[in-house]
Amino acid sequence: MISSLWAGSPTDLDTLFKGREYKPVLDSSLRSDSDGRKNWVASSKTEKGGDGYYVLQFDAVADFDAAQRRRAQLSASTGYAIQMVFDTPFYKLRGGGWNSKAKAEDKARELSAYNISAFVVKVK
Repeated sequence: MISSLWAGSPTDLDTLFKGREYKPVLDSSLRSDSDGRKNWVASSKTEKGGDGYYVLQFDAVADFDAAQRRRAQLSASTGYAIQMVFDTPFYKLRGGGWNSKAKAEDKARELSAYNISAFVVKVK
């Protein structure tokens, strides 16, 4: 009887042990488009009055494995789908997307409050 009170409802880990695939339920705002950008980023492309397309560059790393590890860290800490762009000899880690430089700079300043350094890069 005590064990049934302790066990409660099955957890996500229990479903893995039973051989069923774990499929977390994600809020639609957290989903990414096929090109890796967040939904709200893709919808911001349709805004009028943009002067280009800007992203934040977080880091440039020469080693591929180190770049992959850093990409995972940045993705976890920022919530962005981080893209790796190879530009000899570095893997540049970029994320986000805005139609105005001012909005991108505002986000870079906001992230700096969390000790995440980034600068704005115009890609289009």
